[in-house]
Amino acid sequence: MKNRRLATTGVALVAALALGLTGCGNQTGADTPAAGGATTPETTTAPASALDKLTAATLKLNEESLRLKIDSSFLKSTGLMDPKSKTADMTMDMGGQGKIRFMILGDDAYMKVTGMSDSGLPDKWMHMDATKLGPESRTSLMPDGDAGGAKKMVNGIVEVTETGAGSFSGTLDYTKANPGKKEIAALGEKAKKVPFTAKVDDEGRLVELVVDTSVLQQSLGKLTTTYSDFGVEVTAEKPAASETAPAPESLVKAFGN
Repeated sequence: MKNRRLATTGVALVAALALGLTGCGNQTGADTPAAGGATTPETTTAPASALDKLTAATLKLNEESLRLKIDSSFLKSTGLMDPKSKTADMTMDMGGQGKIRFMILGDDAYMKVTGMSDSGLPDKWMHMDATKLGPESRTSLMPDGDAGGAKKMVNGIVEVTETGAGSFSGTLDYTKANPGKKEIAALGEKAKKVPFTAKVDDEGRLVELVVDTSVLQQSLGKLTTTYSDFGVEVTAEKPAASETAPAPESLVKAFGN
């Protein structure tokens, strides 16, 4: 069913956007004795751990607009997003299976499908009210307080190591990052040990995340997400009423569950 396939593609996009690897904040040391035996209040900061650094770098994705690019064996996507205004404009290319353009303007989501002549879907922009799809819906790409999706994976890191200046590697547990998701739970134990690598730029921002999804299914290979053009202008515009139609109930249900 084409609607189900579209929903599955939505899961892939959400997963890629939400792979912010977050965790605990910095730690501080105790007061240290002053000369002569007196004690003077003094705070020392322990060196930032790999988790601290990657956490801070990921949270920066919520601070400014950026260009997002996703590359995998089943999906190639590119677009712009602005966490501050909750605006996004993404195009997903599924090769011979067609293309999907997806826009978010606040609580409104618009999707247009091309190259799927047998889908039975309108050829206009299909509108969905994201507020009615539930907080964990597949179109909740820019939730309140975490528009860039940086906090979603807060419980997903099993381990992380700094392998070089600005380079990290580790393991994700998808079941902890996505509690209650049936499609994730169905993957079983293999979803709890998913390798990843990450890169951070000189300004402390996450710029690349590579997840080895072949451990979930061999044909998936690696999913690479890159972040660039920080501060870029995002100008997604609401489609004209004459070019818009309500999304079919079957599609809304597929995305909202």
